[in-house]
Amino acid sequence: MRAWLDSIQLRRLLPYRMTSQLMFLVGVSVALSSILAAGVFTYASINRSREVADEQMLYLGKSISSISSGLIIGRDVAGLEELLRVNAKLPYVESILIVDVNHRPITSVIKRGEVLMASYDMTLVKPDASGLRRTYELDSASKRSVFFGLHPLDEHFEVWLPIEAGTQIGSLRVRYSLEAVNDAIMSRWGYALLFVLLVTVAVLVLLAVLLRAPMQALGNITAFASLSAVKASRQIPVYSGTKEIYELATALNRLSITIRSHEQNLSDRMAQNQAILDNLADGILVIESDGSIRSCNAATSRIFACEHRDLIGASIDRFIPAAKLVNKSRFLSEFVERSHSKQNVIGAEIEASRMNGDIFPADMAMSKTSDHGEAIFIGIIRDISERRRLDRLKSEFVATVSHELRTPLTSIHGSLKLVESGVMGEIPPEAKKLVGLAQKNSSRLILLINDLLDMEKLVAGKMPIQLVEVDLVSAVRQSLADNAGYASNYHVQYILETSCEALQVQADTGRLAQVLANILSNAAKFSNGAEKVDVRVREVDHHALIEIEDYGQGIPADFQGEIFNAFAQANNGNTRQQGGTGLGLKISKALVEAMGGQIGFSTQEGMGTTFWFTLPLSFDDAASGI
Repeated sequence: MRAWLDSIQLRRLLPYRMTSQLMFLVGVSVALSSILAAGVFTYASINRSREVADEQMLYLGKSISSISSGLIIGRDVAGLEELLRVNAKLPYVESILIVDVNHRPITSVIKRGEVLMASYDMTLVKPDASGLRRTYELDSASKRSVFFGLHPLDEHFEVWLPIEAGTQIGSLRVRYSLEAVNDAIMSRWGYALLFVLLVTVAVLVLLAVLLRAPMQALGNITAFASLSAVKASRQIPVYSGTKEIYELATALNRLSITIRSHEQNLSDRMAQNQAILDNLADGILVIESDGSIRSCNAATSRIFACEHRDLIGASIDRFIPAAKLVNKSRFLSEFVERSHSKQNVIGAEIEASRMNGDIFPADMAMSKTSDHGEAIFIGIIRDISERRRLDRLKSEFVATVSHELRTPLTSIHGSLKLVESGVMGEIPPEAKKLVGLAQKNSSRLILLINDLLDMEKLVAGKMPIQLVEVDLVSAVRQSLADNAGYASNYHVQYILETSCEALQVQADTGRLAQVLANILSNAAKFSNGAEKVDVRVREVDHHALIEIEDYGQGIPADFQGEIFNAFAQANNGNTRQQGGTGLGLKISKALVEAMGGQIGFSTQEGMGTTFWFTLPLSFDDAASGI
């Protein structure tokens, strides 16, 4: 049903405004209801009026029939005519006719307006034997109707009655007109329609008066809702005459306050975020997929030495020369992949160009996202010109340390060792003690310088690694022997546990010894009075696993995440007392990973620490499953 109504599109027949629609629907409803009521009343009035008229005419006919029987027998035509004239004066009567049994007219009277005329037409007239009322039409008469032409009004009727005096001696025809009744009916129908019109107009006027205030309030609410998107927090006067409009206005007022609050919060957050972005040292760019710059922060303008307006809409290859070599979208996508493949936050080092054409080094990371279904790229760029300058200074410093400090220190250390050994002659015990202390400190300085040099090589990627096939068990035994003297200073003994006679791995012999020395020395230093350090060598998942376990205090929880960082030392008295550069584990981690292995630790405070690292087996051992 609803689909059918939608198909004929009845809504197009309604006015556009809601007030007009309501008044139209109410007016139609009132009019139809009133017309229906008036129609029922008029129809009942028609039937009743005709019934009364029919009864009167039937009674009149019977009276004339009864009186005229004697006059017919006495052949008193004048009396019959007078009888008919008297009765023809009555309302509704049009004519009265009396015929004999042979259908010959005896006499008749016809009424034309207020004039009665006798008729002596001898044309035979056959009576209707049924005795029922029937209609007849005049040639000049036009039939009227009510109910907008749906119900015609018959006006001319006739009825035949027998005239009897023992037997039928004639027939009586009475013709009558209900024109006066129909006039009254038409008048009533006109009054009914006028009443319907007046009632409808009155209802519409009353409805317009009643709807004026709520419709005006609804219009204000609509205008308010339209303006709320522009001027939030405005309040509309609440119309309380209609529950629904009152609730709607109240809800919109609350919504307006909420929108204003959210807008204020959003504005504050945007201002805060913009302030953060503008005060960042790193430049942030939003780049379209075609390589044009959509937006950037103030740092980007400083880095590229140009105005903010010069950056917006400019192509990225204007500032990154490498982007000119390939399709910009491809360049950005590949840069995203390179950025994500790095462990550091800044993706890759590039050469960038300032607005004046100066080339400078920069770190840049790129990520890809989407905005309304369109791919965009977020770039973070940092000018590393100062860092490069500091790197050069550091390299120069390290070179100075290497040439100006390590060589004299080596000579000093060798000389002190000769003096301590008595080559120069016997020295007093007190002097020998001082020489030993000087030799120990010179060794410590040499180790520090060596660590600094190794760290510099690792950072520069210049640490030489020569992988060869090494017997790990033999290498561990040799390292334990080499570091046994150091362990004895802490009253610690290294204990080797292994079920392997030999275990061939791919490693750099010297760097493997350096890693073992770093971890073994730490285990001895931090044994905290324990008598041994356990060293285990075994094969796990086609890798060689070396575990070095001490039974000291363990590593504090707040330091465990930093233990492999450069210059990392736990902030406790024992660490400071034992000394060290804090570079050993950082260097060890880099060396193990350079040899294709992994390094890690497990610890429990108060119980000790186990450092472990793995190395790949040589091809022969991996194939044989040793």
